[in-house]
Amino acid sequence: MKKIVLLACLFSTVGVFAQDDLLSMMEDEAPSNGPEKVFATFKGIKLINANTIETTKKKTLEFRITHRFGNMQLGKPAGVHSLGGLDNASNIRFSLDYGITDKLSVGLGRSKTMEHIDGNLKYRVLEQKTSGMPISVAYFTNAAITPIVASDDRYDNVTNRLSFTHQLIIARKFSPSLSLELLPTFVHRNLVDQTARHPSNNSVDENDLLALGFAGRIKVTKRLAIVADYFLTFSEFRDSQNGFFDPLGIGIEIETGGHVFHVNVSNSSGIIENDFIPFTTDSWGDGNYKLGFNISRVFSF
Repeated sequence: MKKIVLLACLFSTVGVFAQDDLLSMMEDEAPSNGPEKVFATFKGIKLINANTIETTKKKTLEFRITHRFGNMQLGKPAGVHSLGGLDNASNIRFSLDYGITDKLSVGLGRSKTMEHIDGNLKYRVLEQKTSGMPISVAYFTNAAITPIVASDDRYDNVTNRLSFTHQLIIARKFSPSLSLELLPTFVHRNLVDQTARHPSNNSVDENDLLALGFAGRIKVTKRLAIVADYFLTFSEFRDSQNGFFDPLGIGIEIETGGHVFHVNVSNSSGIIENDFIPFTTDSWGDGNYKLGFNISRVFSF
């Protein structure tokens, strides 16, 4: 609860200071014939771990590579010998996203972690306007399947290989330099190991997980911005005492023509929600954070 209150206060405080800038921007841009749509709340469809409100534009294909190296462990022998984790690839994801309309996009990706193959859909439900509608809202969902070979019979039933995510993305562009969003998220895994119990509360792993994401972008120059996202997972079983941690990523965003390039640091090796929400087991406090990057290229048809 302390985490939620602190983050809520942060969002509220930033919103108060940014409101005057937004109102000024609206007054300057709003035409006499009525309110207009607010564009470019974010520059890409993803930040670090979090989805953004943006969808791939109509008849546009986006190819994306997301890479996570190993734990940096700066100042430790393991970090020195692995060159700050650069010798190790903890996860790599290749993905394609296509815009069916300006509001609806679909995607397909493949991750190194669990060899996950995932399909996703994102639909923009509401769009922020210069007056009247203060927020944008999108719905995101995915389904992932793991084709890995197990040493036992856990995957004899193919449905045990499946996991799903449902997510609302609620965003607001407060000014040309500041955009924030909330991401209520639900993850369901058909198969979980319920033999292990929490050392203190005796709870077991859950098929259904709820999480709340926070994400933001602060523009520094015309082509450079600071980005960050954080997911708070609600689970008795998944806490730091049991070796699980909330995913936190911080990075910079560089826009170069048709490319949007992110360089980031995160304690999560998982890239899709089905991985990083249930399985973030590294802590920033222990130096277990990973250098990573996201790069995308857009093709128009």
